Amino acid sequence: MRLPRRFSAWGGGALLTILLTPAAPVAGAAEGSRPNLPPVVELGVGGTPASPAPSRESLADLLQQLETLQTEVRNLRGQVEVQANEIERLKARQRELLADIDRRVSELERRGTAAAAPDATAAAPVTPGSAAPAGSAQEQQDYDAAFNLMKQGFYERAAKSFSNFLAKYPQSALRDNARFWLGEAYYVARNFRQALEEFGKLMNDHPKSPKLPDAMLKTGYSHYELGEWAKARASLNQVMARYPGTPAAKSAEQRLAKMKKEKR
Repeated sequence: MRLPRRFSAWGGGALLTILLTPAAPVAGAAEGSRPNLPPVVELGVGGTPASPAPSRESLADLLQQLETLQTEVRNLRGQVEVQANEIERLKARQRELLADIDRRVSELERRGTAAAAPDATAAAPVTPGSAAPAGSAQEQQDYDAAFNLMKQGFYERAAKSFSNFLAKYPQSALRDNARFWLGEAYYVARNFRQALEEFGKLMNDHPKSPKLPDAMLKTGYSHYELGEWAKARASLNQVMARYPGTPAAKSAEQRLAKMKKEKR
């Protein structure tokens, strides 16, 4: 709708007068002073108000928590180092046991070859109805089966097999070897009391056995593992005195040196 010409002229002048008139000062504000504006709020990320600065108490709490965590980390690191040393000691002990077994296996194989039975032409004739001679094929198979279990690391099964062999063949020429490996199976399985019993039987029942130095050595080792230091030293010194220059005497000397270093 068109406004009348008179109204348009009056309205335009009034509007111009309003626009050119300065704004009145805000009530309550002193002349020349800054008007009361709303406080400036600092915005954080995303347009949200920023968090206030932490107080001294908060910083002290954080420092205390950090110190506590550092102490716990140091304690855990110490426990890890202790466990690592223990694992390394057990690994070294296992390597020592395996090396000792390998040495004895090689020695037994060489001894078995040198002490092989004479051929059939030199064997004594067997009369009808007489018992089978010592060292029969079945006896050797039973012994080899028990020894194979030992080499494969089945020590409990090997101990049972050697024990059965001793009960089955009381007159076997392999009896002293079977007794030694029975004690060795107990020793490797850390049944040191039972090992001492078997090594003792070997030394008492077979005083001329070639396994005697090793049995005496392992007697000292068993006492060592049980913490019986005086008995361990006595057995090891006996090995060195009775069998000088042998591998058993050398092993006994090394163990005595270790005990001296450990102040046992």
